[in-house]
Amino acid sequence: MSRLSIKRGDILKIYTDGAARGNPGPAAYAFIFVHDDNIIHKGFGYLGTTTNRTAEYKAIINALKVAEQFHRGRLQIYSDSNLAVQQINNKWRINYPHLSEMCSEVYQLCEKYEKVEFFHVSRKNPYIKKCDELCNSQLDKEGF
Repeated sequence: MSRLSIKRGDILKIYTDGAARGNPGPAAYAFIFVHDDNIIHKGFGYLGTTTNRTAEYKAIINALKVAEQFHRGRLQIYSDSNLAVQQINNKWRINYPHLSEMCSEVYQLCEKYEKVEFFHVSRKNPYIKKCDELCNSQLDKEGF
């Protein structure tokens, strides 16, 4: 699918996941872009040693950085991290400075888009499962 096929007014759906083996431990992030029920892009990477919460935020941050190559309009971001979603949506207080800094980075990145919405979804969501597989594959590749 061409990046240009996302039309103005369309919604790009982004599914994200972060994983750490141990907490803190070796961690990875992944995201999937979905348009018209088709996966149009996958991104993932290794983060080094960090916490699961940090990995969840890094998945969102990295997805927002890459998404502008595809679409500057409306984004819907889905995560199985209720903590990250509720904090980004200003429903829950942020108690750790590093999470507050990452949340601020999310807000700055969102300014590049027409509208960005964040939703919590179950781990059972098929796209979240694919993100989890990408995270685990990356951690396996790194030898963890």
